[in-house]
Amino acid sequence: MSKIIQLIKKMNVAAVFGVLYLVVASWFLIESFNYPYMTKFGVGSGFFPRWVSVFAIIVGIVYLLTAIFKDRFIFEDIMPDRQGLQNVLLVIMAIIVFIFLTDKTGFIISASLLLFTIFIREYPWWKAILLAIVVSTICFLIFRKGFSVPLPVNRWGF
Repeated sequence: MSKIIQLIKKMNVAAVFGVLYLVVASWFLIESFNYPYMTKFGVGSGFFPRWVSVFAIIVGIVYLLTAIFKDRFIFEDIMPDRQGLQNVLLVIMAIIVFIFLTDKTGFIISASLLLFTIFIREYPWWKAILLAIVVSTICFLIFRKGFSVPLPVNRWGF
């Protein structure tokens, strides 16, 4: 197991991403042949996906060659340290809590809680609370009132 982890740490992540990108682009190209390229009225529904896929494959090949010969990104170099990983997990957990709380508490309260959990790591508690409430309220007003986006509200309307 330790050798596998060491191997993963030394992998060129950019090259792995380039290969995966080429696989997906190739799959889209293959799937585009299930649609007609031309119809009696002109170009068919397979025209656009086929050419976009060909372009994506060309870009993928160029990226893969660049990743192999020029810009190497080693997994070990781009992985966050322990503190960075804790920050990422905190944000993921806060988003999950936000998703489950929003329908029950309304947008402003759940968004304030989400932002407070993120801000408290960098600001004093009173400033984190103030920023969270102000930013959540501004976002609510912009999207609910300005753009008429139906955001969830509680029984008091926020």
